[in-house]
Amino acid sequence: PIQTEIGYCHFIKVKEFPDYAQNLRLISCSKNEILYLFTKNNKNGQHNEAINFLKELSLYEIVKVIPEFDFAYYNVFTKAFRNDEVWTLIDKDNFNKFRKLIMRMNLLREEKINPNPEIQKHLERSKRVKSREKGLTLESMITSVVGFNGLSYENILDFTIYQLYATFYRIGQLKNHDITALYSVVSDVKVEDFSRHIDLFKDEDH
Repeated sequence: PIQTEIGYCHFIKVKEFPDYAQNLRLISCSKNEILYLFTKNNKNGQHNEAINFLKELSLYEIVKVIPEFDFAYYNVFTKAFRNDEVWTLIDKDNFNKFRKLIMRMNLLREEKINPNPEIQKHLERSKRVKSREKGLTLESMITSVVGFNGLSYENILDFTIYQLYATFYRIGQLKNHDITALYSVVSDVKVEDFSRHIDLFKDEDH
Protein backbone atom coordinates (compact mmCIF):
# COMPACT_ATOMS: atom_id res chain seq x y z
CA PRO A 1 0.00 0.00 0.00
CA ILE A 2 0.94 3.67 -0.44
CA GLN A 3 1.06 5.82 2.68
CA THR A 4 -0.81 9.14 2.44
CA GLU A 5 -1.97 11.80 4.85
CA ILE A 6 -5.44 10.24 4.98
CA GLY A 7 -4.30 6.64 5.41
CA TYR A 8 -2.79 3.76 3.46
CA CYS A 9 -4.06 3.38 -0.09
CA HIS A 10 -4.20 -0.27 -1.19
CA PHE A 11 -4.02 -1.79 -4.65
CA ILE A 12 -7.11 -3.60 -5.91
CA LYS A 13 -6.46 -7.30 -6.50
CA VAL A 14 -7.40 -9.42 -9.49
CA LYS A 15 -9.96 -11.37 -7.45
CA GLU A 16 -11.62 -8.09 -6.40
CA PHE A 17 -11.66 -6.53 -9.85
CA PRO A 18 -15.02 -7.95 -11.08
CA ASP A 19 -16.80 -6.34 -8.12
CA TYR A 20 -15.23 -2.93 -8.78
CA ALA A 21 -14.80 -2.88 -12.56
CA GLN A 22 -17.81 -0.64 -13.25
CA ASN A 23 -16.92 1.71 -10.39
CA LEU A 24 -13.34 2.00 -11.65
CA ARG A 25 -14.64 2.73 -15.14
CA LEU A 26 -16.64 5.70 -13.80
CA ILE A 27 -13.61 6.97 -11.87
CA SER A 28 -11.61 7.00 -15.10
CA CYS A 29 -14.14 9.34 -16.75
CA SER A 30 -12.86 12.86 -17.26
CA LYS A 31 -15.13 15.90 -17.31
CA ASN A 32 -14.91 15.91 -21.11
CA GLU A 33 -15.99 12.27 -21.33
CA ILE A 34 -18.95 12.82 -19.01
CA LEU A 35 -20.08 15.79 -21.09
CA TYR A 36 -19.66 13.72 -24.24
CA LEU A 37 -21.80 10.90 -22.81
CA PHE A 38 -24.58 13.38 -22.06
CA THR A 39 -24.22 14.94 -25.51
CA LYS A 40 -24.30 11.54 -27.25
CA ASN A 41 -27.63 10.77 -25.60
CA ASN A 42 -29.07 14.24 -26.23
CA LYS A 43 -30.78 13.44 -29.51
CA ASN A 44 -33.87 15.57 -28.80
CA GLY A 45 -32.21 18.27 -26.73
CA GLN A 46 -33.65 16.88 -23.50
CA HIS A 47 -30.27 17.17 -21.75
CA ASN A 48 -29.41 20.71 -22.90
CA GLU A 49 -30.01 22.25 -19.48
CA ALA A 50 -28.02 19.55 -17.68
CA ILE A 51 -25.13 19.81 -20.14
CA ASN A 52 -24.92 23.60 -19.76
CA PHE A 53 -25.03 23.19 -15.97
CA LEU A 54 -22.26 20.56 -15.93
CA LYS A 55 -20.02 22.64 -18.19
CA GLU A 56 -19.67 25.20 -15.41
CA LEU A 57 -18.61 22.62 -12.81
CA SER A 58 -15.29 21.00 -11.97
CA LEU A 59 -14.97 17.21 -12.17
CA TYR A 60 -15.20 17.02 -8.38
CA GLU A 61 -18.44 19.01 -8.40
CA ILE A 62 -19.85 16.85 -11.20
CA VAL A 63 -19.08 13.69 -9.21
CA LYS A 64 -20.87 15.08 -6.16
CA VAL A 65 -24.05 16.00 -8.06
CA ILE A 66 -24.41 12.77 -10.07
CA PRO A 67 -25.34 9.94 -7.66
CA GLU A 68 -23.92 7.14 -9.84
CA PHE A 69 -20.50 8.79 -9.84
CA ASP A 70 -20.63 9.73 -6.17
CA PHE A 71 -21.48 6.11 -5.28
CA ALA A 72 -18.70 4.73 -7.50
CA TYR A 73 -16.09 6.98 -5.89
CA TYR A 74 -17.36 6.09 -2.42
CA ASN A 75 -17.06 2.36 -3.17
CA VAL A 76 -13.56 2.54 -4.62
CA PHE A 77 -12.15 4.95 -2.04
CA THR A 78 -13.63 2.88 0.79
CA LYS A 79 -12.03 -0.26 -0.65
CA ALA A 80 -8.68 1.34 -1.41
CA PHE A 81 -8.29 3.02 1.99
CA ARG A 82 -10.06 0.33 4.05
CA ASN A 83 -12.03 3.13 5.69
CA ASP A 84 -15.81 3.66 5.44
CA GLU A 85 -15.41 7.38 6.20
CA VAL A 86 -12.58 8.22 3.82
CA TRP A 87 -14.80 9.72 1.09
CA THR A 88 -15.82 12.42 3.59
CA LEU A 89 -12.13 13.43 3.77
CA ILE A 90 -12.02 14.20 0.06
CA ASP A 91 -12.71 17.78 -1.03
CA LYS A 92 -12.13 20.03 -4.03
CA ASP A 93 -8.54 20.67 -2.92
CA ASN A 94 -7.33 17.06 -2.65
CA PHE A 95 -9.74 15.30 -5.03
CA ASN A 96 -7.48 15.33 -8.10
CA LYS A 97 -4.47 14.13 -6.11
CA PHE A 98 -6.18 11.05 -4.70
CA ARG A 99 -8.10 10.30 -7.89
CA LYS A 100 -4.82 10.25 -9.82
CA LEU A 101 -3.22 8.04 -7.15
CA ILE A 102 -5.98 5.42 -7.35
CA MET A 103 -5.99 5.56 -11.15
CA ARG A 104 -2.24 5.07 -11.36
CA MET A 105 -2.23 2.24 -8.81
CA ASN A 106 -4.87 0.39 -10.84
CA LEU A 107 -3.68 1.35 -14.33
CA LEU A 108 -6.72 3.44 -15.19
CA ARG A 109 -6.55 5.96 -18.03
CA GLU A 110 -8.77 8.80 -19.08
CA GLU A 111 -10.18 8.38 -22.57
CA LYS A 112 -9.10 11.13 -24.93
CA ILE A 113 -12.24 12.82 -26.18
CA ASN A 114 -12.26 14.66 -29.49
CA PRO A 115 -14.28 17.91 -29.34
CA ASN A 116 -15.96 16.94 -32.63
CA PRO A 117 -18.70 14.38 -31.78
CA GLU A 118 -18.60 12.77 -35.24
CA ILE A 119 -14.83 12.24 -35.04
CA GLN A 120 -15.25 10.85 -31.53
CA LYS A 121 -17.82 8.30 -32.77
CA HIS A 122 -15.34 7.19 -35.44
CA LEU A 123 -12.57 6.84 -32.84
CA GLU A 124 -14.84 4.72 -30.65
CA ARG A 125 -15.68 2.41 -33.54
CA SER A 126 -11.99 2.08 -34.39
CA LYS A 127 -11.16 1.26 -30.78
CA ARG A 128 -13.86 -1.43 -30.61
CA VAL A 129 -12.56 -3.07 -33.79
CA LYS A 130 -8.95 -3.06 -32.59
CA SER A 131 -10.03 -4.42 -29.22
CA ARG A 132 -11.81 -7.34 -30.91
CA GLU A 133 -8.80 -8.00 -33.14
CA LYS A 134 -6.37 -8.09 -30.23
CA GLY A 135 -8.72 -10.24 -28.17
CA LEU A 136 -6.99 -9.13 -24.97
CA THR A 137 -9.15 -9.76 -21.92
CA LEU A 138 -8.51 -10.17 -18.21
CA GLU A 139 -9.06 -13.90 -18.65
CA SER A 140 -6.53 -14.19 -21.47
CA MET A 141 -3.95 -12.26 -19.46
CA ILE A 142 -4.45 -14.52 -16.43
CA THR A 143 -4.16 -17.73 -18.46
CA SER A 144 -1.01 -16.41 -20.20
CA VAL A 145 0.70 -15.61 -16.90
CA VAL A 146 -0.31 -18.98 -15.43
CA GLY A 147 0.93 -20.83 -18.50
CA PHE A 148 4.28 -19.04 -18.64
CA ASN A 149 5.16 -18.83 -14.95
CA GLY A 150 3.72 -22.10 -13.72
CA LEU A 151 1.74 -20.24 -11.06
CA SER A 152 -1.68 -21.46 -9.98
CA TYR A 153 -4.86 -19.52 -10.62
CA GLU A 154 -5.11 -19.00 -6.86
CA ASN A 155 -1.71 -17.28 -6.96
CA ILE A 156 -2.82 -14.95 -9.75
CA LEU A 157 -6.05 -14.01 -7.98
CA ASP A 158 -3.91 -12.53 -5.20
CA PHE A 159 -1.99 -10.37 -7.68
CA THR A 160 -2.88 -6.71 -7.84
CA ILE A 161 -4.14 -5.41 -11.19
CA TYR A 162 -0.84 -3.56 -11.53
CA GLN A 163 1.18 -6.75 -10.92
CA LEU A 164 -0.87 -8.71 -13.44
CA TYR A 165 -0.37 -6.16 -16.22
CA ALA A 166 3.33 -5.69 -15.40
CA THR A 167 3.93 -9.46 -15.43
CA PHE A 168 1.93 -10.02 -18.63
CA TYR A 169 3.80 -7.35 -20.59
CA ARG A 170 7.17 -8.47 -19.19
CA ILE A 171 6.41 -11.98 -20.48
CA GLY A 172 5.71 -10.44 -23.88
CA GLN A 173 9.05 -8.65 -23.77
CA LEU A 174 10.87 -11.87 -22.81
CA LYS A 175 9.25 -13.70 -25.74
CA ASN A 176 10.25 -10.87 -28.10
CA HIS A 177 13.81 -11.19 -26.82
CA ASP A 178 13.85 -14.95 -27.45
CA ILE A 179 12.44 -14.60 -30.97
CA THR A 180 14.76 -11.77 -32.05
CA ALA A 181 17.77 -13.55 -30.51
CA LEU A 182 16.92 -16.63 -32.58
CA TYR A 183 16.56 -14.67 -35.84
CA SER A 184 19.72 -12.64 -35.16
CA VAL A 185 21.73 -15.81 -35.74
CA VAL A 186 20.73 -15.93 -39.41
CA SER A 187 19.90 -12.31 -40.23
CA ASP A 188 20.58 -8.74 -39.21
CA VAL A 189 17.89 -8.42 -36.56
CA LYS A 190 18.21 -6.23 -33.48
CA VAL A 191 17.82 -8.32 -30.34
CA GLU A 192 15.11 -6.99 -28.03
CA ASP A 193 16.35 -6.21 -24.52
CA PHE A 194 14.35 -8.45 -22.17
CA SER A 195 14.87 -6.00 -19.29
CA ARG A 196 13.75 -2.92 -21.27
CA HIS A 197 11.50 -0.53 -19.34
CA ILE A 198 7.84 -1.06 -20.17
CA ASP A 199 5.61 2.01 -19.88
CA LEU A 200 2.28 0.64 -18.67
CA PHE A 201 0.78 4.13 -18.91
CA LYS A 202 1.63 4.73 -22.57
CA ASP A 203 -1.45 5.63 -24.60
CA GLU A 204 -2.34 3.35 -27.48
CA ASP A 205 -3.11 4.71 -30.94
CA HIS A 206 -6.67 4.06 -32.14
